[in-house]
Amino acid sequence: MRFLLLVTIFLINCDLNAQLKSQVHNLKVYRGELYRFSLPFQDTSRIIDVYIPWEAKNKKGLKTLYMHDGQMLFDSTQTWNQKEWKIDEVYGSTLSRYAHMPFLVVGIHNDPINRYAEFFPQKVADLMPEAYRNELNENLWNGQLRADIYLDWIEKVLVPFMEQNYKVGKKTQDRMVMGSSMGGLISLYALCEKPQLFGGVACLSIHTPMINYAMFKDGMIEALIEPFNVYLKNNLHADNQHFLYVDRGTQSLDAYYKPYHDKLLSSLEFAGYNSSSPFFLEAVVQGAGHDEEAWAQRWHIPLLFILGDNGSR
Repeated sequence: MRFLLLVTIFLINCDLNAQLKSQVHNLKVYRGELYRFSLPFQDTSRIIDVYIPWEAKNKKGLKTLYMHDGQMLFDSTQTWNQKEWKIDEVYGSTLSRYAHMPFLVVGIHNDPINRYAEFFPQKVADLMPEAYRNELNENLWNGQLRADIYLDWIEKVLVPFMEQNYKVGKKTQDRMVMGSSMGGLISLYALCEKPQLFGGVACLSIHTPMINYAMFKDGMIEALIEPFNVYLKNNLHADNQHFLYVDRGTQSLDAYYKPYHDKLLSSLEFAGYNSSSPFFLEAVVQGAGHDEEAWAQRWHIPLLFILGDNGSR
C-alpha cells in the first residue's frame, strides 16, 4: 500500500513537471512577465496563466491570488468581448501607490461550455426540488454539476504545481481567490467546502440569482435562492481567520441583484460575517455594471483589504 502511494505521488509529480515548459502565448502584459501552462484536468487539460509582477520577481514566501475566468484578465485583444480586468495595469499603477506585500496572480481559464456546471455551488442542488434540479441539469449544467471536481483540481493539482515550482507561501493565509459573477459563487463555495484552501475570498458582482438571466422565472426564489441560503447557514462559519469580501453594482445585470444580495447578506450575518467583523467587507458600488471594465476599477479594493490584515498574520 505504501509502495503504491509513493508510486502514485511520483507519477503525479512527473505529470506536473512535464508541464513546466511554458506555452507560447501572445498576451501583452505591463510591468511583469506572464507564463502559460497546460495542466492535466481529468481526461483533458486546463490552461493557467501565471503573472509575475516586477515587484515580485526573485522574492520568497509570496502570496498567490488565484482568479477564475483567467482568459479575461490581461489582454482585451484576446477576449470574447474586448474587455479585461487589467490585472497587470492595475498592479503596476493603482496598487503601486499603496504599501502591500507582493503577490503572484494565477488566472484559471474557464471551460466555456461547462462554466455554469463548474461554478454553481454543487451541494446546493441536493436541497432543491427535484423537478427544478432536473430542469437545470438538462438546460444549464450539461447533465452534470462539476464544482466539486473543479475545486478538487485546484486543491490537488493547481496549488501543488504553484507551490512546487514558485517561491510562494504554502499556508492557507498565503492563498487568496477572486472571481466575479458566477466566479464569485464558486469562490464563496470554496470557502464553505475547503476552508483550508484560501485565507482570503473576494466575490465581485456575486451572481446571487445563480442561473442564466434568460432562465429567471416565478418560483426561482423558493426553488433556488432559499436552498442556497440554507446551505450557507449550515456550512459557512466565520472564524476570525478567513477574510471575505462581497459586492454588487447597480447597473446592467447587477441592477437585478438587490433582493438576492440582501438575502445573502442575511445569511452571511448568521454565519458571523457582519459589518462589525474586521474579516468582512461588503459594498454596493453605485453606477457599476456587470463587466470586466467595472471590475478593473475596483478589484484592488478587496485585494488590499485582504492583504492589509492577512499580510501581517
